[in-house]
Amino acid sequence: MPLPTDVDRTKQFRSGSIGEKNQQKVLAAATTVFSRKGFAGARIEEIARHAGMSKPNLLYYYNNKTDLYRAVLVDVLSLWLDSIGEFHVDADPLELMTHYIAKKMELSKLYPEASRVIATEIISGSPVIEDFLRVQLYDWVASKGRVLLQWQAEGLMAPIEPAHVFFMIWASTQTYADFESQISAVLRVDDYQTEVYDSATSLVTEVLTRGLGLKSRNAVGH
Repeated sequence: MPLPTDVDRTKQFRSGSIGEKNQQKVLAAATTVFSRKGFAGARIEEIARHAGMSKPNLLYYYNNKTDLYRAVLVDVLSLWLDSIGEFHVDADPLELMTHYIAKKMELSKLYPEASRVIATEIISGSPVIEDFLRVQLYDWVASKGRVLLQWQAEGLMAPIEPAHVFFMIWASTQTYADFESQISAVLRVDDYQTEVYDSATSLVTEVLTRGLGLKSRNAVGH
């Protein structure tokens, strides 16, 4: 997904190169530290230690903490948006949205700290990624929304404002990462990853697909 020039401050490396692999290590380490300490509390030195490199080496990949923080946010958001896969009017609505919901739940399971970084940024008013939300996210919702409107016109889903469809999906799936401690306390589970996500994915999928009135093309003879 192309990014605005004022957002993409990341040095570019050939795919599979040592530079690209080190960059991914830095992003993973930064995600962990920003999730636990927040932007203000995070220190470049701590991120470098998590990444297994020196501070000067880390600063070769990102100029400063703000650029690194922005890179983490955009990386996570791009991963989320790309997870929807091929999305077109001729697809089977029930099948496609079921896949998307399951994928979003999987991303919450695999990258809970990344989800929390995004949640904190947005709750604080999106000071660093407001431009991404107003351009990339806006265009993404508008594009996918046109598909939903066509499905609605064909009687394949309930007439619900497309933006709110995505808000509901994001809220339902990301809550299992953002509020893990709350959910774990209420459910009294020993192993959150294995005991919660499978059943939660089934329940969230059923509630959302029913509530959105999603139908299979095969079921209605399309």
